[in-house]
Amino acid sequence: MKILSDFSKDVRQPLHTSGGYQWWYFDGVSSDDRFSFVVIIYEGNPFSTRYNRALLADKNPSPVDYPAISISIYEHGQPIYYSFTEFDKSDCHFDEEQPLVKIGNHKMEGRIKDKQLQYELQLSEQLPNGDQLNGTIAFKSQNSGDLFKNLDKTSTGHTWNLVQPRADISADLDLDIKGEEKSITFKGQGYHDQNAGDEPMKNEFDDWYWGRFHFDYATLVYYVMNRRDEQQHRAWLINGQNAEVLKTFEEVELADKGLTLFGLKTARKLGFRSGDIEIRVQQSQLLDNGPFYQRYKSDAFLKIPDQQVIESMKGITEYIRPNRIYTKLFWPFVNMRIWFKREGSHWVQRSQKLYRWTW
Repeated sequence: MKILSDFSKDVRQPLHTSGGYQWWYFDGVSSDDRFSFVVIIYEGNPFSTRYNRALLADKNPSPVDYPAISISIYEHGQPIYYSFTEFDKSDCHFDEEQPLVKIGNHKMEGRIKDKQLQYELQLSEQLPNGDQLNGTIAFKSQNSGDLFKNLDKTSTGHTWNLVQPRADISADLDLDIKGEEKSITFKGQGYHDQNAGDEPMKNEFDDWYWGRFHFDYATLVYYVMNRRDEQQHRAWLINGQNAEVLKTFEEVELADKGLTLFGLKTARKLGFRSGDIEIRVQQSQLLDNGPFYQRYKSDAFLKIPDQQVIESMKGITEYIRPNRIYTKLFWPFVNMRIWFKREGSHWVQRSQKLYRWTW
């Protein structure tokens, strides 16, 4: 994996090989822990059954033909809005010079202003079930520069660009659910990264855990990637004020593994240790539970004895097993989730209740 922390490279990547992908990931939690959200913009949607069917048939599909956006908004850990929409490439613009994406009526733009990184998500859509979303989410943070200047820059494969490990967020959203209007305004802490690869994820790793927690002391960012011949893991405590790595964790433990309804065997507990500093993560509340992907509202506990620091915090964590994406048995479930506008909508997507609870 190639690890970056570079705002200038948070743009459309020039390589667009068949099986490749890139996505821009944003999440956040309100200060009172009431609301949380995840927004992901894709070029080369790795979950697209259209894309994967073409890959399995050796049709050499290009990722530029499979753009998509997924939006999830939660209140008290329950989904109040969900969408996953694929577009024609003619409806999208992915800029190679600046952090700018236009996808349907949505827009993502990043810039440096007054020595701050500032991103804005403009969201606007109406779903087949009648649900509507309009509004903006803003991210502001210090420019982290190169957090990982001591890491090997010649690595190849999957690229992970940690652009905003910790950002102040403000959201102003208008929802129309079941004909009832609901306005949501909140502030909190958020996160943004970009990922890219030039081959299907299943070729590079077996499974992958990742997450982030915004403690008062610092932000924990981690990933645990299990490959066929090794486990690659990284975890850092990052100062949110001046954007510097305070501690790198070398010891990582996965525990309490169990099978899900779809047969995924995942760890519910993760541990990170460096000397006397210890962090325990409990993947507590399932937000999204699919055949190859899980999202949790999780609890983390930080302990630094010599500084008398003991904190607990909630955050968003995730897990993926990419080889299962190509299991055709699961494709009917995926087709319920992803709405490709040109081909019309699945009957589940027209249901007020079922679409938000497909899995």
